[in-house]
Amino acid sequence: MLLVLSLAVLAASATATASTSSNASLTWGSYRPNVYFGTRSRTPETVLTGLMWHDVHEYINYQKMRHSCEQGDELDSYAWLQHDARSFGSQSIKDKDANVHIKTEFLKSPGGDHGGDWVVRVSGTPMNENESSAIAVYFYMALAGDGNLEIVNTNGKSRGLDSVQLNGNVNGLGDFSFFIYDDENNEVPYFAEKESRKSLGDVRKTQYTAYNAKPEDTWKVKDLVLEQLLRDAQSCISKHSQNPPNPAHGFLLQSNDVTEGNVFVFQKMLKAPFQFDVAFASKSAHPESDSLSVEDAQPLLGEALTKKLETASQAFHDRFERTFHLKDKGYNERQVEFGEMMLSNMLGGVGYFHGTNIVDRSLEDWEESEPVDFLSQDSGKEEGDDYFSGDDDDSDPSAPKKPQPAPKREGPSSLFSAVPSRPFFPRGFLWDEGFHELLIGAWDNDLSLEIISSWSSKIDANGWVAREQILGAESESKVPAEFQIQYAHFANPPTLLMSLLKFMERLNQAQNQVPVTASGSQPDYKSSLDNEVLSRLHLDDPKLAKEYLMRVYPQFKRQYFWFRRTQWGDVDNYGREGKSSEAYRWRGRSGYHTLTSGLDDYPRAMPPQGSEFHVDLISWVGSMAKALKAVAIELGIEKDVKKYDKHISNIQQALDDYHWNEESQAYCDAVEVNGESTHVVHLGYLNLFPFILNIVPEDSPRIESFLDLISDPETLWTDYGLASLSKSDKFFATGENYWRGPIWMNIQYLVLKQLYHYKSLDRPYSKRAGDIYTKLRDNIVQNVFEEYERTGYTWEQYSPIDGKGQRSHPFTGWTALVLLMMAEIY
Repeated sequence: MLLVLSLAVLAASATATASTSSNASLTWGSYRPNVYFGTRSRTPETVLTGLMWHDVHEYINYQKMRHSCEQGDELDSYAWLQHDARSFGSQSIKDKDANVHIKTEFLKSPGGDHGGDWVVRVSGTPMNENESSAIAVYFYMALAGDGNLEIVNTNGKSRGLDSVQLNGNVNGLGDFSFFIYDDENNEVPYFAEKESRKSLGDVRKTQYTAYNAKPEDTWKVKDLVLEQLLRDAQSCISKHSQNPPNPAHGFLLQSNDVTEGNVFVFQKMLKAPFQFDVAFASKSAHPESDSLSVEDAQPLLGEALTKKLETASQAFHDRFERTFHLKDKGYNERQVEFGEMMLSNMLGGVGYFHGTNIVDRSLEDWEESEPVDFLSQDSGKEEGDDYFSGDDDDSDPSAPKKPQPAPKREGPSSLFSAVPSRPFFPRGFLWDEGFHELLIGAWDNDLSLEIISSWSSKIDANGWVAREQILGAESESKVPAEFQIQYAHFANPPTLLMSLLKFMERLNQAQNQVPVTASGSQPDYKSSLDNEVLSRLHLDDPKLAKEYLMRVYPQFKRQYFWFRRTQWGDVDNYGREGKSSEAYRWRGRSGYHTLTSGLDDYPRAMPPQGSEFHVDLISWVGSMAKALKAVAIELGIEKDVKKYDKHISNIQQALDDYHWNEESQAYCDAVEVNGESTHVVHLGYLNLFPFILNIVPEDSPRIESFLDLISDPETLWTDYGLASLSKSDKFFATGENYWRGPIWMNIQYLVLKQLYHYKSLDRPYSKRAGDIYTKLRDNIVQNVFEEYERTGYTWEQYSPIDGKGQRSHPFTGWTALVLLMMAEIY
């Protein structure tokens, strides 16, 4: 099964590997980011695999079974330390409670019609050599749809399996087999011959159980196993009440008589150190074999796998340095490993999602200027704030009646996307994904293009795309019911166009370069499966690049005009005077939240009202226009270029007309008060958007004001990065304190990007911009690295007071942009 050969191979298939099928691809360890280790094929009717484990020193420890990534598990750390996105990865999981350091390593071997073979090695070592380590490890395979799985060679299954072979067939994947291959040096935590004779099972052998679950419930493997473990353990203890068996025997799965099912779970009782290999063999990759056997997977098992993993690891290190040059920039070995982790955990968090989602379209065409929507999620108000509900006035029978909520399920549909955080946000987020693709694209341009294309396919006929992609029951299980509904009149920052623009920049740079492989030779595009070649096919072939842009451009153009049509601001009323008609207002304000902006609880006008102009939103619209203009130039669509030019000019005018506040020397939100337009001044990230999205012209005298704002220690500057809200603001660190002070890496990146640009110009402010850039970059990199060393994680945000990591972790979504800061790739 293909490992993320995806669009890159699809694009090359006409001239290269015509047998490659994107829909049949499977990434090993990447497409189920919500579990510590798990995969799924990129097909609606899918094969799921996964890893689970728990300590067996005490009976009660089964309750600490690890499966899905949970902050409550309180693991010391877990992260992909190496991941090339296509054929190799190595993950580290440290579980102090179970006294085990688990490694999961995968390797892929291409071939056949369905992507070839792959193997994963699961190994464990004790974290504390002076303490015992006894764990039950489970590896499962499950079908979520039509297909079949059948176990073979089950002789003596009541005592366990000496070897494991599971045969299967799924539409789009053909015939395949799984094999489990044990290391001869593995030891069990406890074994008593006398107890074994009492038919408790043999802990030295692999135990298995099978289930026939509803296809939509096969992801709930942990629940199935826990229910059986509890039942079997209670029965075992009851039978041996005078002499209860050791938990390693008491929790031994009682293999049932099922040889066919859609869920198979294999259990091993192990004492660290241990290792075992799980191999997948595709029948189409072995046409010479009448039926698959472990010999077909032998080249990927045991000592052969050890050597290949070592080779792949070194190749990753070498390519990482060629790409990011951290050693050349003076970073030490530990800092380089930190950089590798951020890239790898981002790539290891790329997921494939399929299912229905819940959408409410009842207000989609509602054109009344309502300040708040009928679905307020706020439960109260902050002290001193004067809220109002925004309900219709029932005393006026002529008042238009607002449509009533009407959420409905839509789909099913699919999405290929990275995720912000494996435990807390294991699904696609529109606001985050554009930032993710800045890093992914720097490593693997064509993988990034496929993800962007997948998101573009989610833009509907009107131009709307849901800001949070909650597809299927497994994704919904991580989201409270009241937050699952997506509203078709709500927007979100259109960050994907930033990444598309970055592709355009890479494309222009590539036109003057001669591509070479790692060995220094020119690549053979027609036969190569070299990862570096596949990662840049669209950079090295202008025809492929143009075809791609022609495919996604209409989708993003539709999204752009949806923004202009639905997020408009009222320039004809509220005492506004200006030359431009460009003005925008986020729909979906609710109490003190503006979730649609991505800045959630950042202070805005109170109470919400229809007269608001939002400075971040007009900046995003301008950013969209600039990106689409670049694409239109590449495609030669001159009429669109002229249209975007006019829009950009008008947006720049509107910023000065409606948003510039002379007293604070900043661009601010605007709102009507007592019949006049005034500004809402809460200095922080909000005021930076006209600068960091490059809307303000380079010769503007107001760039100095931007430098003043970010460098002032009384407002945003800290020793750890820029605070999201001024330390002098009355709302600093109040309420939820989400975007009211904490340091966020996506904004740090945009600020550094612009400073890096400003310092290269021949302007009076350039030297100052360079000085601020150097100090800010050093502060950010040093703090995030030191917090990683201290805690084992990168974090969602960082404290402006002491720099400590806060909220969800690991968070290698946009926090991983720190790698681009280290490499100075902007």
